Amino acid sequence: MSTADTPRRHAGDITVRERLVFAAGDVFAGGASSLIAVLYLIFLTDVIRLAPGLAGTAVLVAKLWDAVNDPLMGAISDRTRTRWGRRRPYILAGAVLLVPIMALLWMPVSVAESQVGKMVWAMVSYIAYNTVQTVMAVPYASMSTEISTDYDQRNKVNTTRLLFSTVASASVTLLAARLFDQYRAGSIEIGGLYAGIVLGFGSVFTLVMLGVALFCRERAPIPRRADRFRVGSFVAPLRVRPFWRLLGLYLCQALAMDVISATVLYYALYVVVGANSQVFLGIFIAVNVIAFPIVTWLVGFTSKHRVYRTLIPLSLVGAVGVALFPADGAVTVVYALAFVLATGMAGAQLMVWVMFPDVLDAAELESGQRNAGSFSGLMTFTRGIASALVIQVLGLVLQFTGYVSPVANEVPTQPDSAVWGLRIFMLVGIVALLGTGWILSRGYPLTRAVCLDQQAELERRRAAAVEVLGG
Repeated sequence: MSTADTPRRHAGDITVRERLVFAAGDVFAGGASSLIAVLYLIFLTDVIRLAPGLAGTAVLVAKLWDAVNDPLMGAISDRTRTRWGRRRPYILAGAVLLVPIMALLWMPVSVAESQVGKMVWAMVSYIAYNTVQTVMAVPYASMSTEISTDYDQRNKVNTTRLLFSTVASASVTLLAARLFDQYRAGSIEIGGLYAGIVLGFGSVFTLVMLGVALFCRERAPIPRRADRFRVGSFVAPLRVRPFWRLLGLYLCQALAMDVISATVLYYALYVVVGANSQVFLGIFIAVNVIAFPIVTWLVGFTSKHRVYRTLIPLSLVGAVGVALFPADGAVTVVYALAFVLATGMAGAQLMVWVMFPDVLDAAELESGQRNAGSFSGLMTFTRGIASALVIQVLGLVLQFTGYVSPVANEVPTQPDSAVWGLRIFMLVGIVALLGTGWILSRGYPLTRAVCLDQQAELERRRAAAVEVLGG
């Protein structure tokens, strides 16, 4: 092995402060996607006054850009070599651009009057936003596998990160719902809604990502020379068999939460009138905060895929109860059912990105490369496309079931067809996705014993590489 090909070794344990600063970066990763999921469709339909079908199409077409954007960003960051590492320069650049791009995305007045013109503007502004988001999100997700080389430390980093992500996701959904409710009630003007989204959420997202860029670093060894870029690099992660399972587990839990986030405002306004969307989402926050120390404890001695799946059957019961709850039923009961749903989903929500570094270990053992950017890029790409499809399907459901858009801030009475469209969308979406996740988890190959063996072999190889260099 030549000196040029020898990995550099980064020593040093991660400090508690750095772990918390890095984990806080997932406030953006979890919160920004939830902001889009809960608010963007209803923003287009009820503020911009874009037809639901066209609104869903705008989101879907814009997301197709991710077919190039996410994997490309992963490949670029994998091949970057700077004194600040492979990932941090991009996170810093994206953080600086985030608020200006959000100002375009959430601009409450369309530059066009026609329905087609509004749809085109939504596509263009969303493509610009997706690009900036990807510049940060893909390197950040990649860095989660590189911030420590120790199995237990890495688990702590990623469970903490997922706590921030889950709480941020639920909190942003809750706060966005409250902000929109205030706008619909006439308590704030459209300018207040705009400022709350762009300056409120945007400033928080910017600050946490600046913290990652400035105060965190990569520790996994990096080959001095990057492998050549090839078109096949985009799909190279698919050659790693455990990655297929992980990708499926990721999509199932993330899209189930997207279904909940996208429907919760409509659900509280039109399905179970009197239910409070903020209380509903607050339940998810509370459950995940309670679940975090339990999950962190469990991954210390059991396989992660078991934590993922154990309570999913409980979530299916909760989903059926929430989706079919009588319109005139006691809202306290629907909140109890939401608690059951959230409890059943907690393990799945907190586990996937904790499992991600183990897949990178398997990939490194196979190929000798740790191209985390290619893996995280493919994950964020498929998640983005699938999330856009969820919004597109919901838009089409509303379009074809006769959804009545408000003229001003009033809450119009919806036809029964639209109400049942929302119920069925929620029921089928959550049950099908979480049920599929439960099935996929049963065949997941990276048990705790396998992961520990992988870590030991990687340490042996890295030590041998250092000895060759020293000799």
